[in-house]
Amino acid sequence: MSIMTHNTKLPPAVRRVLDAVRRRIRAYVWLQGIALVALVLGVAFWIGYFLDRFFEPSPTVRQVGMFLIAIVTLYVAYRYVLRRAMVCISDASAAALLERRFPTLNEHVLTAVDVASRPDRAASFHPQLVHETQQSAAQAVASVRAEELFNRGPLLRAVGAAVFLAVSIGLFALFSTDAFGFWLKRIALSEEPWPRRVHLEVAGFPADDAGRRVQKIAHDDDFELLVRASTAGYKLPDEVEIRFRLADGRRGRDTMIRVGEAQPSHTVAGVSDPGHKQEAVAGALDPGHKQEESQLFRYQFKRVASDMEFDVVGGDDRLRDLRLAVVERPELFAIELECVYPDYLDREPRRLPVTGGMRIPEGTGLVLRAGSTKPLTAVHIHRTNTQDDPDTKLAFPDNPREELRWEYGTLSDDDVLLVSVTDTDGVTSREPYRVSLATVRDEVPQVAVRLSGIGTAITPEAILPVVGKVTDDYGLERAWFEYQIDGAPAATRPVHVAGLSEAGIIPNGEPLLETLGQFDLRAADESTGQRAIVLTPGQRFSLSLKASDRFNLADEPHTGSSQQFTLDVVTVPQLLALMERRELALRQRYEVIFEKMTDTRNLLNRVEFEPVGAAGSAAGDERASNDTGEPPVSTPERALARRRLRVAGSLQNVVQSADEVAGVAEAFDDLGEQLTNNRIDNPDLKSRLREQIAQPLHRIGEQRMPQLAAQLKLVEEHIADPAAGATELARSIALADEILVEMRQVLDRMLELETYNEVVALLRNIITDQDEINRQTKERQKERLRNLFEE
Repeated sequence: MSIMTHNTKLPPAVRRVLDAVRRRIRAYVWLQGIALVALVLGVAFWIGYFLDRFFEPSPTVRQVGMFLIAIVTLYVAYRYVLRRAMVCISDASAAALLERRFPTLNEHVLTAVDVASRPDRAASFHPQLVHETQQSAAQAVASVRAEELFNRGPLLRAVGAAVFLAVSIGLFALFSTDAFGFWLKRIALSEEPWPRRVHLEVAGFPADDAGRRVQKIAHDDDFELLVRASTAGYKLPDEVEIRFRLADGRRGRDTMIRVGEAQPSHTVAGVSDPGHKQEAVAGALDPGHKQEESQLFRYQFKRVASDMEFDVVGGDDRLRDLRLAVVERPELFAIELECVYPDYLDREPRRLPVTGGMRIPEGTGLVLRAGSTKPLTAVHIHRTNTQDDPDTKLAFPDNPREELRWEYGTLSDDDVLLVSVTDTDGVTSREPYRVSLATVRDEVPQVAVRLSGIGTAITPEAILPVVGKVTDDYGLERAWFEYQIDGAPAATRPVHVAGLSEAGIIPNGEPLLETLGQFDLRAADESTGQRAIVLTPGQRFSLSLKASDRFNLADEPHTGSSQQFTLDVVTVPQLLALMERRELALRQRYEVIFEKMTDTRNLLNRVEFEPVGAAGSAAGDERASNDTGEPPVSTPERALARRRLRVAGSLQNVVQSADEVAGVAEAFDDLGEQLTNNRIDNPDLKSRLREQIAQPLHRIGEQRMPQLAAQLKLVEEHIADPAAGATELARSIALADEILVEMRQVLDRMLELETYNEVVALLRNIITDQDEINRQTKERQKERLRNLFEE
């Protein structure tokens, strides 16, 4: 009997089967994993191709996509290759797999593997039993085929799909080389878009620092988008659509308007200012496009209030990520005019804030200054008063400025400046800033003078006093008299008053001259020392006062002149006769005033303060009715109304008479001054005119009559009080009587003066007759002498 020992090693046949199972598992894992990775990459290739072809994502989006694809690929490689391929397959696992797949093994292989893997445990079994188990396992695996262990379906599907995708990609590369190569360039993050059957162009959206196409427009401004679809080698789209995205997340789309058929391409998109559209059109797109080579589409964005992004889609072309950025318009502030005044104004330069219409003196040099809320790149200034070159354009794109300074030049006429500014965002001010310049012309000096104490006639020895004033808006330079005798050439004489030079020069350019002096006909010529003006009765003498200012913008300064005073030169008797006629007219005028005051006194006498119903009132009413033609008063109200009416009428007459008396007094003063100014030595006549007539009249008109007017106002205040009213009325009547007495005294003196004048006139006539008799006597004597000589 032989002795058996424990042999725990697996039979060679079992070992070969187990090793075959491990190899096939690893091959299956690698093939399936590689196929799945290839499948992922192939699917990613085609999905990416179609997405990129139709949507053309940006390089950033493509980078993100490739990153996601890489993550998915790594996951698939790890999940289906690395994680499974690196797993250690033990004999027990392989045996268990065989036992599940082939139930006929009856766990012989699993028992043999268990005995071989744990020899210490196998020692507890009978060697014969172990041997038989191993033999049974060897016999059982003899009929097992390891390839039948696997389900080839998933592997075949994965490999088939991977092969299909690889073949499709290869065919695509073979038959569509250009598209394949372009897709590879797109995978390499090229920004070049896919070739299109439709070609769209939009201009006016320059790229910013980040490469985005941005058009900046002003807040709440309209924006007209113009797009051109090329027809030169491209298909014309049926419509072009805008797909926009607002800042708040809202989205929308709209169709652009087709403009005509095959419109010329000389238009641009993104011109928000209609006034500058033609300039932008000319430079933004190629002007060489023919009319039939493009189709124009337009769309109007209304009152854009916030940023927005949009795409323009037409056919298979798409302009992506166009952006409208809303910015504020540039605004000017602190607009000022720097004024350099002409020499004749004698002013220091100054700056004037622009407010409404600016009134600027003629000849002022101007500089326009202003600050800006945004840096400026261009300024457009339009002038309305010139046709030659009305527009001025200032451009400084490389050196934006936040301050405007423009030299206007010298202002010579009214002008209006229209100032438009453009900032670094390309946004122009909505409305031009208007600066109205009104030229203040240098006015001619105003000479408002008259001859004082001179009538229409003078004697050859007269003095002509000049009163009034000479004014100028800025400053006077010189003042002089200009005179003319009959039709002789005009001559001049400087005004000689204190403060003026010998030549009539006004120092310091004063704008007002009130002391004008007098023109003496007996004045001597400074060069010869003899009398400069010799007049004879019968001539006409004309005199005017002239003045010039300091205006120096023309060949001659501005000269102003008074009216021309034309005077008849007469003898002393002739002048006295003229004055007598004027005195007679004044007396007649004074008599009318005296009669008016008498009527006023009578009207005051008819004012009654007796109450109605009192004794004698009816008779008084009847008497008043008979005197005035008014119906008798029977009520207190009507009596009060009549009193008020009569007092008011009296007051009005007194006020008017005061003014008239003052006028007569001034006229008599003038007569007295004429005697003095014409160098007529007649003290008695001067005394009568001034002391006996003019001065009393001034006292009556300026003192006495205003006293009567004040007294009548007291009567009006107490018109409803019979007691107080009657008292004040009595005082008024007494004062009126006194004034009438004084006026009668003056009238008597006028009559005495008239009598005196009549006597003088009679003597003058006697003298004239005597002169005539003497002349006739002399002529007869001469006639007799001639007759004697002839005999």
